[in-house]
Amino acid sequence: MKKRFTVYDFIRHLILISFAAVILFPFLWMICASFKEEQDVFVENFHLFPSSWKFENYVDAWNAAPFGAFFINSMKAAAISVVCQTTFCSMAAYAFAKLQFPFKKTLFSLMLAMLILPEEAAIISNYLLAQKLNLVNTSFGVAMMQLVNVFNIFLMRQIFMTVPDDLIQSASLDGCGSIQVFWHIILPNAKSSIATVALLSFLNSWNNYMWPYMVTDENRFRTLQIGLRYLIRPDLGPQWPMIMAASTMILIPVMMLFVFLQKYFVEGMLTSGIK
Repeated sequence: MKKRFTVYDFIRHLILISFAAVILFPFLWMICASFKEEQDVFVENFHLFPSSWKFENYVDAWNAAPFGAFFINSMKAAAISVVCQTTFCSMAAYAFAKLQFPFKKTLFSLMLAMLILPEEAAIISNYLLAQKLNLVNTSFGVAMMQLVNVFNIFLMRQIFMTVPDDLIQSASLDGCGSIQVFWHIILPNAKSSIATVALLSFLNSWNNYMWPYMVTDENRFRTLQIGLRYLIRPDLGPQWPMIMAASTMILIPVMMLFVFLQKYFVEGMLTSGIK
């Protein structure tokens, strides 16, 4: 029997649509502004859509700086971050969720306490470390601040805790060691959390600005986020249509990845709080 659409459902949908409109409006404005003339971006009589569509803004923005090299550098850093975080965070989460070792709860509490420390607090010491390791102006140096993430460890631990201990004990009785249990039982039952960590790590690396700016001083190693500053000219100031066009191009890979992993991302965020 088909469920009847009630007044409560109408009000709920109206509220959700209103929130969605508020969230999506800045993105819509950015896309529309990327097709406008410079003088039409900020005007007293607000109008969302451009009076004349200027598609050349995308070409001008792309040619204003070596965005091709910036794109490759951002993809390299994001790929390193995704591989390292999905590997290291899942291993650490497995240890905290299922293995027994001394001071386990204390170490986990100390790890969670690191969440209150801002990234900027350690950025000078990390830069000195990168300098000592000769990682300045390298793709790995750009990604080194995104190799492990405490929140992702916590997220994956919550998922791993939902795996029944009886299943792990049965595998142990069959001769499986900790690594085999991790590979054949834990990971197959945590696809949603792995996809969530992959998406979050890609997003954090893709949007990172301060660390790549500090650890690189040559254009051939810099990333897309740094490339946006090349659209602010000393003589003319910010070129807003070009900035909006470049921002739209930078946003496309993130949106494509989110659409591809949306199902797993939502599932991972919902199931992370079961235990």
